[in-house]
Amino acid sequence: MSKKTKTAPFAGKNVLVLDCYAVQSLPMLRGFSRLGCVVTAVGMSRFDLGMVSRYADRSVVIPVKAFREKEYIARLTEVLKERHYDLVVPMADSTARALSRNREELSRYAYIAVDGWDVVRRIDDKLPTMLACRENGIPCPKTYSVSDRLEDILESIDSYPVAVKPRIGCGGEGFRKIDSQEDLVRYYTAAVEKFGPMLVEEYIPQTGTQFQCEVYVGRDRQVKSAIIYDKPRWYPVAGGSSCCNVTVDRPEQIADCVKLLEKLGWTGYADLDLIEDPRDGSVRIMEINPRITGSVKIAFLAGIDFARQMLEDALGLPVTVYTDYRKNVVIRRFLVDCVWFVKSPRRFKTKPNWFSPFFHSQVFAWTDPLPSLAYLLKPLIRRFRKGTAGRQTPAA
Repeated sequence: MSKKTKTAPFAGKNVLVLDCYAVQSLPMLRGFSRLGCVVTAVGMSRFDLGMVSRYADRSVVIPVKAFREKEYIARLTEVLKERHYDLVVPMADSTARALSRNREELSRYAYIAVDGWDVVRRIDDKLPTMLACRENGIPCPKTYSVSDRLEDILESIDSYPVAVKPRIGCGGEGFRKIDSQEDLVRYYTAAVEKFGPMLVEEYIPQTGTQFQCEVYVGRDRQVKSAIIYDKPRWYPVAGGSSCCNVTVDRPEQIADCVKLLEKLGWTGYADLDLIEDPRDGSVRIMEINPRITGSVKIAFLAGIDFARQMLEDALGLPVTVYTDYRKNVVIRRFLVDCVWFVKSPRRFKTKPNWFSPFFHSQVFAWTDPLPSLAYLLKPLIRRFRKGTAGRQTPAA
């Protein structure tokens, strides 16, 4: 448990942080704790990263993910009824969706840090996002899947390769580069059955720089902060989540992201993915994630306190405005970055240099070492549990 003082700005306020198996829970727990809040971590296991953090004053196990929405919301409601909470913050996509769909009911107990479902479903689905970009002159890839019918998609494609990915989802799961009509016919139907509705769009070569922009919009619909960083390395190498990030100065791209969120009517925290097209140098918006990103620690290191902004918004206070942030802050997910080094042909050409010692760890912190141990041991714990679950107890 972290030390708190009665003079901290939000001493005694209660915050519930969900999905504490996710790495992004760690900087959020630390942020709320430093404000003096009493922080409760919710995870699936006592061994989850955030559950063993010194910045969690209490921990609660909900052993189901929000994919099982009815059961998850019932258990979360029980937790909310046990004591008063001022703020509830989800970390995972599925949890953000579940809270958004049940926001009216849950708001009886606490402020829910996610927008209503009418807004979230527009943000969460990549197709409406791309159409909003196109309608408002915001750079984005050309979209072919306005219709879900494969025949219509095939007719609309003017060149290959194309990119196919789930309309709802994050990371690289389901992403596929398609080089011909025959390949698309073979992949599309199976992908829909596995991942749900798919987005078919112009393929942007992966050799350009990728960016991520985090924006906080207050309940008054005014932008309170925005930060952008590039993703010089990501895994899987063909297209996936970042394992190295660097804060940069890209005001034009921030302006595009802010404009899109304004057009979609978003409030609260949002994370946007962008990519540079190496063919013409343009930077295109790819998608929006309506939850805290795994790389949010870089914003805290660069001087933007999202925890403070969320809490101020929840309490109806004026929200702190951050007009700038530190540039060239580097953060790495080191173990994943090691796998990238093995797999990538750019291992000796990447910038920042892979061997540079000047970086912050996405997981490890000297002030909070136990989550790193949990991060390393979790695969072994998961394997052990599967093994013991599969054993048969001998008959007496």
